[in-house]
Amino acid sequence: MSGTTGTASTAFTLSPAEEKKANKSRLLTALVNVCGVPYAHCRTHSIVLALRRDGITQFNMDFIHMTAANIDALQCKKGGALVPLELNFKMILQAFLAFYHHMSHKKRGGINVLDTTLPVQFKIFRNSEYDPTKEITPWDLAISHNKGLTDWNKLVKPSARDFKPYREANGWVDYKEVFMIALKAQNLTHLVDPSYVVTDEDLHKAQQKYLHKAL
Repeated sequence: MSGTTGTASTAFTLSPAEEKKANKSRLLTALVNVCGVPYAHCRTHSIVLALRRDGITQFNMDFIHMTAANIDALQCKKGGALVPLELNFKMILQAFLAFYHHMSHKKRGGINVLDTTLPVQFKIFRNSEYDPTKEITPWDLAISHNKGLTDWNKLVKPSARDFKPYREANGWVDYKEVFMIALKAQNLTHLVDPSYVVTDEDLHKAQQKYLHKAL
């Protein structure tokens, strides 16, 4: 009997734990291959320690949502003392963040940090196109026509550091008070208001996503 046989391709979906692990690897890969962190010190380098201290351990879930102000506020411990991250390291991170959004805007989608040409592309961008005085605009906002979403990101400068971790059950009352203060400062109290009526779906989804990430 004649005929052809073939093997159907199987689509693999990573579990949340696997995706988190992969996202952590993406960040370390980008820091080593593009930002110049020595591989031998990729776990102990000042850049890595400063990002980790700020809760930035994943590429797609954490790093790409940072702002220039977040990077400027990075700190790490040296000799037991907490000190600002070295200026040259901050400049590298800000340039790479700008590069990510610039390239993603051009491609209408996120870049692949495993691309072997990325280090050269970043060097060219930093030497010929990058303007450190220009505000870093997230690529999805650069192609968005939603003024409310754009204004919120520009004016509020959301910061996950304002939301402190909730650890002790008996400290809920104090935590809730601090939590509500942080929400108010970032114009997000409507997210916990059951009577709130959503009028801008894109803005509401972006704010929800940000708050879920912060928590």
